[in-house]
Formats: sequence, structure tokens, C-alpha cells
Amino acid sequence: MKKKIQYLNWKRNFITKKVKYLIYIKFLSFIVFFLRKRKKIINDNKIKKVLVIRNDFIGDMIVTTPFLRYLSNAGYEVYVSSRKNSLAILDGNPNIAGCFLYHDKKLIDLIKSLKIIRTHKFDLAIDARFHRRLDLKHLFYCCLIKTEILLSYNKSSIRSFNISLPYYRANAHVTNQLKYYLDNLNIKYHLFDYDIYINPSKNKYVTEFINRYIGSSKLIVINPYGSSEYRCLSDSQLQGICNLFKSYYHDYKTVLIGEGDNFEKLLLPNTIKFNSKTIMDVIPLIKRSELVLSVDTSIVHIASAFSTKCISIYMEPLAPDAKNLKSIYSRQFSDYKYLKQDLFLDGKYIKKNNPNLDFQINKDLWAPNDVNGKQIVFITNSIKSIETKKLIESIKEYI
Repeated sequence: MKKKIQYLNWKRNFITKKVKYLIYIKFLSFIVFFLRKRKKIINDNKIKKVLVIRNDFIGDMIVTTPFLRYLSNAGYEVYVSSRKNSLAILDGNPNIAGCFLYHDKKLIDLIKSLKIIRTHKFDLAIDARFHRRLDLKHLFYCCLIKTEILLSYNKSSIRSFNISLPYYRANAHVTNQLKYYLDNLNIKYHLFDYDIYINPSKNKYVTEFINRYIGSSKLIVINPYGSSEYRCLSDSQLQGICNLFKSYYHDYKTVLIGEGDNFEKLLLPNTIKFNSKTIMDVIPLIKRSELVLSVDTSIVHIASAFSTKCISIYMEPLAPDAKNLKSIYSRQFSDYKYLKQDLFLDGKYIKKNNPNLDFQINKDLWAPNDVNGKQIVFITNSIKSIETKKLIESIKEYI
């Protein structure tokens, strides 16, 4: 009886959430209707000034650098909009004519960002964010940019985008979406290697660190922390990895990188901590390393940029426990929510063509983009839940 009542309660909450979210989406559809409708493109031969809209994070910007390079090589004047840390990756990049800071922590910050970007007019603006999930602030930002051509993928129902390219390849690497844009713009491409330019002052900082702590030894870098808690290694896992490296690499020194309270408290024997204020400090260290081990984060893509040997730890989501009603309904509501978002953004195309709406998984979308990048994938919802012995054995295979 208790389980029956619990089941009915979860089902009622599930239906209530669905109704509320449906009303929310209908309200958004009403608001979006009043956004500017851009005209059909008659002549795109006059495109010169191009804005690439990223508005997300460091790893996203790194994988976008070959796209920016090919736009520049094709003769376009390339500008980029993104967050502060992401724009730092473009420091010294000769393919960029200018950058615009995107900040949306508060509504006033978003308004300021829009006010600055709207003082410029572009011939073409490209929404280069990769995920299909709805980010309302980002969507309005794109729609309000002064441009005659606004290009994105999967936005057929949003009138402000006058080019919407359908893209529903669930297992493809993130760079394929950028190549898809280049194909549409009739821009030829070959290698899609990443571009990162090292700041001389950061290089000097790393050189001084190596001279002081590493000397003539070779260098292994471990990055145990990701952007979310479920992507981070536990202390016991990290200790096991360090012990493993010590047994295999006698003449190497192991350096730990990271930030935040967990990193500050971290104390492991036979390791050296590298203190960095920004990601730019870490870049020269990655380039000069013999081996990098990292969880799924931007460090993997930095290693790919320099073809540094890298072992990366990724996850494939675990199916909900059939006995856990909360987990089952949480997944069902998540699936419902993202289906409604897809229909809100690209309903015209979806209803006509019935594409595969499976979501992309990080292990496929954000896999290393280099022959020296080796990926270990675990079926789990948290890196910390992986048995330390199993993790060590998997890493040993690559060593």
C-alpha cells in the first residue's frame, strides 16, 4: 500500500510538472513571436563582417578555433562574442578582428552586453553554441544582434533566424557541427586542429616553475577536477593514480593542477601542486608535459591542441534504477522537457522530417581530437562512484 501511494504521488507530481512546463513553453512562444523577423536572403555575396556567437566556456572556444581560422582564411573579418575566460583563449590569435564580452549573471549584465554588441552591425552572425537545450538569455541575445543574416542550427520555429540548418547527429564529434556551417558557407577545410597561442609572460612563469620544481625530470600533469562535482576524482582515486604513475615512471615528476577549496586542501606525497590564477597559466605547462591525465574538461582539448599525450576519463550516463521511482520520473520529466524545447525551437522541421531526437553524449561530442588523446569511458553518473581498482586497471592498459 505504501509503495502504491508513493507511486501515485510521483505520478501526480510528474503530470503537474508537465502541465506547468507546457504553459511556460506556450508563454515563450508568444513572447518570441514579437521578435524581429529577418527577411529571406537574396544576396549573400556581400558578407564581410562576421560575428561568431559562443557565449559559453573554455573548452567550447578551443574546439571553435579551427572554425575561426577557416572563416578568416576565406577573407571574412571575424569577431567573437563569449564569456571572459573563453575570450582569454583567443589571446594572440591572428584570425580575430575583435571580441565582445557576454555576461548574463544578472539581467542588468545581459542588458549591458546587448547594449555594447548593438553598437555594431554585422553582415552575418553565427550561433556556434553546440547543445540543443534552450538557453533563453542566449536566444534573446542572438535575436537582438544587428545583422541581416542570423545563422544557427535547429531553429526553424524562431523567426529571427533566417538560416536554420537541421543537425541531429547524436554520435558525431562537436567539430562536425562546425564543418557543417563551413559546408553551408562554401568554405573548404582540411585539418581541424585547434589553435592556442601562448602568452610570453605565462610561458616565463611556467619555465620558472619547471626550473625550480622539475629540473631535468620529465613531467606528468594530472587534472582531477571537472566543472561539476560528478566529474571530479575522489582523493582515494587520485592517490591510486599517483601511486600508479610513480611505479611506472621513476624519472618523472607528477604535477597536480586545479583550483578551488578542494585543490587548496589537497595534500598528496610525491606530487607538486601548480598554483594558477587562470587557465592561461596552465596552457604552457600542458604543452611541455610528457603525459596528461584529466577528467572530461577543457584540459583535454588543450592537450589535443598541442598533441600532448593525454588519458581522459569520460562517462556514459547510467540508465535509471527501475526500483527508484524518483530517478525514473526525474529522467522522464527531463526527456519531456527537452522534447518540448526541441519543438519550441525547431518544430517546423521536426514535424515534417521526424529526425532522431536522441541527445548527444559527452563521450562522443567532446572526445579528444588528436591521435595522442586516449579516452576511457565508464558507464556511470559520477566519476567518484567508479571503483578505484577498476579505474587504475583501465589507466594501466593505456600506460
